[in-house]
Amino acid sequence: MTRGMAELDWEDVTEYAPAAVAAFTMPLTYSIATGIGLGFITYALCKIIAGKISEASPAVLILAVLFAIKFAVAG
Repeated sequence: MTRGMAELDWEDVTEYAPAAVAAFTMPLTYSIATGIGLGFITYALCKIIAGKISEASPAVLILAVLFAIKFAVAG
């Protein structure tokens, strides 16, 4: 997993922030699914806030919304 982190574009916060969130969330919550879900949500939010929504595929945006609904409903 650390090799993947080394290959990130560390100049673009919209690329490394979601990966960092996912990498830190997984061991803290003991859940790979939670880490991946928060990574998707963070990626979508970063792209939207930075005005780079065209760089995010529609599938990623849909998954981010579905994960957000899952986390909101699960409590």
